[in-house]
Amino acid sequence: MDDTALHATLAEAAAQWHDSTMARDVSFFDHLGALMAQERDAEKARLSALAQGLTLREREEQGLSLLDLEAIEEDVGLGGRILITLARADRRPLPSRLSNGDFVAVFPRRAEVKEPARALVSRATSTRLQLAFDRAPPPYLHEGLLRLDIVPNDVTFERTRAGLQRVKGMDKGTERRRREVLLGNEPPRFDTARDFTPTRPLNPEQQDAVTRALAAEDFFLVHGPPGTGKSTVLAEVAAHAVARGERLLCTAASNAAVDHLLDLCLGQGLRALRVGHPARVAPRFQEHTLDIVVEEHPDRVISRELFDEAFGLFGYARRQRDQGRSRERFSNARASTAEAKDLMDEARKLEKQALRSVLARAQVVCVTLASLGSGILAGEEFDRALLDEATQATEPLALLGFLRAPKVVLAGDPQQLPPTLLSQEAARAGLGVSLFERLLKDHGDGVKRMLREQYRMNARIMAFPSHEMYDGELRAHPSVADRTLADVLPSSEGLDLPPVLFLDTAGKGFDEEVEPTTNSLFSPGESDLVLARVKALLAAGLAPRELAVITPYGAQARRLREAVEPLSPEVEVDTVDAFQGREKDAILVSLVRSNGEGQIGFLNDLRRMNVALTRARRHLFVVGDSATLSGHPFYARFIEGTQTDGGYRSAWEWPDAV
Repeated sequence: MDDTALHATLAEAAAQWHDSTMARDVSFFDHLGALMAQERDAEKARLSALAQGLTLREREEQGLSLLDLEAIEEDVGLGGRILITLARADRRPLPSRLSNGDFVAVFPRRAEVKEPARALVSRATSTRLQLAFDRAPPPYLHEGLLRLDIVPNDVTFERTRAGLQRVKGMDKGTERRRREVLLGNEPPRFDTARDFTPTRPLNPEQQDAVTRALAAEDFFLVHGPPGTGKSTVLAEVAAHAVARGERLLCTAASNAAVDHLLDLCLGQGLRALRVGHPARVAPRFQEHTLDIVVEEHPDRVISRELFDEAFGLFGYARRQRDQGRSRERFSNARASTAEAKDLMDEARKLEKQALRSVLARAQVVCVTLASLGSGILAGEEFDRALLDEATQATEPLALLGFLRAPKVVLAGDPQQLPPTLLSQEAARAGLGVSLFERLLKDHGDGVKRMLREQYRMNARIMAFPSHEMYDGELRAHPSVADRTLADVLPSSEGLDLPPVLFLDTAGKGFDEEVEPTTNSLFSPGESDLVLARVKALLAAGLAPRELAVITPYGAQARRLREAVEPLSPEVEVDTVDAFQGREKDAILVSLVRSNGEGQIGFLNDLRRMNVALTRARRHLFVVGDSATLSGHPFYARFIEGTQTDGGYRSAWEWPDAV
């Protein structure tokens, strides 16, 4: 199909999607697949554009390559994978941080090879990288310095594409009906609600959400605005589902969200198992990962011994071939290789038995959506799935949960961050709309429960986002409504601490600047003001772990992090996108945008700003330029609100940053 035809097809499918009165057919899943392909192509194009014309050192600065690495350790992992640990030759920290699961190509540093070795990052720290190779890596990995390049990861795309085809193929009996529910052509079913005794106090909305989620025969939506106890609801659903004899799947798009679900289940005393490499799991949960638990199984102990013996035989066979071409050496090498392969087969069989045994004992399995298609979970079945942060997952990814369980509870908030996409064309054509949002649009409010009482924010911090994003329906629980930062400071004398403080930089000349290598924006003037505020709060005795600095722009986050870390590494500095689901007593927000044209870029995405404004429990400090921001009604109302409530300050009257 040429580009013109593809765009026409996407436009037609997008129009069908937007018309909620039109019954969808299975071509809708093909439409989603085409959008996923667009997104994959956009990611490849981004990496290619970043790398174009760069020297190796510039590639390293951009996080596209790592140079001057050497192999320092070798081990055998599950499935006989070869694990090789790399570090800088000078043992200094790595200049860029790769993530577990990244795909990489490994080259000799100063030689040419036709085909680089390819591997998966299985463990990443600030100074070391452990790579997993499916087959024996080439000798050059142990013969000198290495260069490592990040390459596009198609695994998630391929698993998602295969998943869409499986959903499309649900064409018989109950599966067909479930598919029609997902397409919006059939209503979801609910069993008769059953009374239950909660494990902790619940407010009426939480109680109703748990009741209806447990009664759902197809799906149910839990809408959890910031601080309203979505986690409490999910923990209750998990506990009571397992008590009724159900086997539970807990999943989400991000590792952090899956770890959170694991924490909830462990807190309920459930036998929960985390599937995923331990390096991708928070340290305190690693003992619950499949990789760690299975190591103690007797079959796995024997399989490791067999793997070690097999690799010893492979090494012997290689040495026999290297030493000459005599008939005897050839015969020895062939016999050793055959024996090694038999040992490998037996080792993998025992390892598979160990994995199945450990998985069978788990009442709850916690895993990312992208890993649901991994071979480890082949054949595993579940009665119900909990899908957290569902509004941050693309629809094709979220649908993978429905292939694993007949009943799915989706929890999220469509007024917070949407799925992260590079292709704006794909986003506009429907990929930017989560499955949570589409199911709500198709089936109406009867399939969801919105939680309205929040347990996080001072009422004045809550007021603006409640009015703007939730029709004024949020209410602050009495335990948090009046709490302030002064309540937790040893001394707040001389500190200006209203619950919400907007510091206006209009007229100060703090124009935004562009970082040349990334085109991201930053503001040195705002950075100075934020840094001074960090110093003042820490000096007043605020615990560093209860203070965070967030900003919409990566370049600003990097500069602020470099400035704040010497003061206290416990003060978190990150982008808004990385802070969803988090909270602190005090949050400092740098908006960055300041220009004569009134351009605010992706600050136009009010869901991102909703996240920024709802992270603070006791004190929200926002720095921005009213002259630039007030052209947008949302920001104009926010600034006007701070003026009305006594939280507006001008940077002209503010103490100079030092």
